[in-house]
Amino acid sequence: MKNSNLALLSYLASNAKEGKSIPSIAQLSNDLGLSTSSVREQLEVARQLELVEVKTKTGIQTSTFSAAPAICLAYRFGLELQPDIIWDLLSVRQHLELSYWQEALGNLTKKDVAYLAEIVESAFMKIESRPVIIPVEEHKEFHLSIYRPLNNNFLNSILESYWNINEETGKSILTDKTDLLNIWTYHRKIQQAIATKEYDLGYQALMTHFEILKIQKKAELKQRFE
Repeated sequence: MKNSNLALLSYLASNAKEGKSIPSIAQLSNDLGLSTSSVREQLEVARQLELVEVKTKTGIQTSTFSAAPAICLAYRFGLELQPDIIWDLLSVRQHLELSYWQEALGNLTKKDVAYLAEIVESAFMKIESRPVIIPVEEHKEFHLSIYRPLNNNFLNSILESYWNINEETGKSILTDKTDLLNIWTYHRKIQQAIATKEYDLGYQALMTHFEILKIQKKAELKQRFE
């Protein structure tokens, strides 16, 4: 079974790399020497991991590679076994952002920096709305936009996994905006430090922002499980 899994994944990757289309299940069965039921099972695994798309009209198509779906799937399983695993993912995400901070800033263009400013302004507009709206997409996009230009697939996958999982468990509307204003004040400090190339100042603001998030998330989890 292990070899058949690898054979199918290797076949899919090879075709994607060469720009070839993926044949029918019957042809895959013949090419790989697997039963059609086995091919269907393995394709379903690949689909769950978002490595391929299986549609009635267009057939089987490979997707742009990202490890995020696999990480999210494993995380959901792990969370059932060990609820505290949420802190592991949060810790990994924060350490990665801090570790790649200097390298990431060296890849940002003026357009990227301007985009960060737009995100911050959009977030404050949502916070000032009635009822208050948590700028979920802005929070995700602000952080990912800093590191995305590095073009590090696994770094981006891990960071995206954090935000995807965060969105699954988050809320979209909040009535008390004090915490949000505090969080986004630090995002503005980070953006302004990047714009003025005061990177050490931005790094300190990022660290403080992470400490605030830790306190808030611990309070949310305590309330959720009480």
